Amino acid sequence: MGTTSFDEIVRIAKMHLENFIIDANKPVHLAWWAEQFEVSEEALVAAIAAVGNRADAVRIYLEEQKRRLAAHPASLTVG
Repeated sequence: MGTTSFDEIVRIAKMHLENFIIDANKPVHLAWWAEQFEVSEEALVAAIAAVGNRADAVRIYLEEQKRRLAAHPASLTVG
């Protein structure tokens, strides 16, 4: 039986975000998910506060925030 690379695990996880909960009380969760979503831990915590801790909802929220920033750089507010 072969081994699964870390990159393959991340790829599979991203396909199933609806099954993942981000535990904002665990620094390792914040660090890992912030890296995956390419945001700061502070932005991740704000997203969790806004939409809850389901990874798929957080991803959608952060993508919308990034689109708003791109469209109107001076008007972005988080939360």
